[in-house]
Amino acid sequence: MITNTQTGTNVHEITEGIYRVNTPVDLPGGQSFSFNQYLVVDDEPLLFHTGPRQMFPLVRDAIASVMPVEKLRYIGFSHVEADECGGLNALLAVAPRAQPVCGKIAAMVSINDISDRPARDLADGEQLPLGRNTIKWLDAPHVPHGWECGFMMEGRRASAASRRSSTAPT
Repeated sequence: MITNTQTGTNVHEITEGIYRVNTPVDLPGGQSFSFNQYLVVDDEPLLFHTGPRQMFPLVRDAIASVMPVEKLRYIGFSHVEADECGGLNALLAVAPRAQPVCGKIAAMVSINDISDRPARDLADGEQLPLGRNTIKWLDAPHVPHGWECGFMMEGRRASAASRRSSTAPT
């Protein structure tokens, strides 16, 4: 679904409850580039990458086409650069429960200084439960850039039935 006809920003569900927000950008010389963010809609929704600060209105509107932006709980990113976390503080301003989530090094050297809220820092291999989904953090120093880099991957996806049985009183 296109959420901004002028820029071509769009949202596509890539698997149940996980969406890609995409904004295509024309570069000089006829080249093109895409900024992508990933939204995990769950009990504790997570956005992976924010896009640059100036792209915030496009990302916000794309998220709002799927869920209320103010319900975001986590804003994660692989490393500290404008295209990964430039819109962090703007998102924190509209999502009162949201918290940055990143690796321990990124929290220590950058995020706890530049962010309007302290980060939820994750150790290598640590899992973050979101509800149906669990996200796992993997440290990846210098891939693709600095020593604070890492990846988030879907670690577990529970079925609705197994979630009900695990939370049922005994």
